[in-house]
Amino acid sequence: MRLLRFGDWSVGVDEELLARAGERCTLAPFLAASGGLARLRLRAETLGSGQGAPLDPRHPSGARFQVEGDMVRVEPPREELDTELALRVGMQLATLRQGGLLLHAAAVAFQGQGVVAIGPSGAGKSTFARLCSQAAGADVLSDEVVALYPGARVEGSPFCSDLDLPSSLARARLAAVLVLHKGPEERMEEVAPQEAITALMGQVFRPLPGEASPGEVLQRLSHICEQVPLRRFVFRKHEAAADFVRGWLDGQ
Repeated sequence: MRLLRFGDWSVGVDEELLARAGERCTLAPFLAASGGLARLRLRAETLGSGQGAPLDPRHPSGARFQVEGDMVRVEPPREELDTELALRVGMQLATLRQGGLLLHAAAVAFQGQGVVAIGPSGAGKSTFARLCSQAAGADVLSDEVVALYPGARVEGSPFCSDLDLPSSLARARLAAVLVLHKGPEERMEEVAPQEAITALMGQVFRPLPGEASPGEVLQRLSHICEQVPLRRFVFRKHEAAADFVRGWLDGQ
């Protein structure tokens, strides 16, 4: 068993589940010290017929998982994606139970100041992360999956959309949430909290059954949005976007 740290919790993961982690999972920033106490455990185990839920709802006949208290029983992975999905279940469960939320989003950090970028598919989340990393030296928390926690904290994840954007930092102070829009020039625009919350809700992972109601999810998001600046960031696919964001943060 190896320990991964998600938020303030250590999650024990069977070696069998990590054996096929593949290139899309960067574990190093999330490894916890060995010998610690695991608050959750992901255990590889064959489930009986009809037990559990599919790791990938799009493929009901694929590998399945079942949550039982602080234990997540996961069928042995058949392919690399199964391992990634199993780790996502573990991260989501740990995040929800610590009062946070898991999102489809990108996040980078400039000297410890975390910026979360949201938007639908094609909005430029991976492009934003790459520009900030390569042109302005930002650390990448993830270009695909991030966690928001109470107290204005953002956590990265082992998962990446583009292989050249692996996570290099596990956590940062949440300094801003940006709703991405592509345009002919860089600018920050005020965005109404309700618009930002609606955009965030569209990117939140559906909570595991019994872990958080839709009302609780909305309440958590609203609280987080009260703590940090919310902006619409219009940008080009150009390195100038990275310096623009860094300069804007410096002026906050």
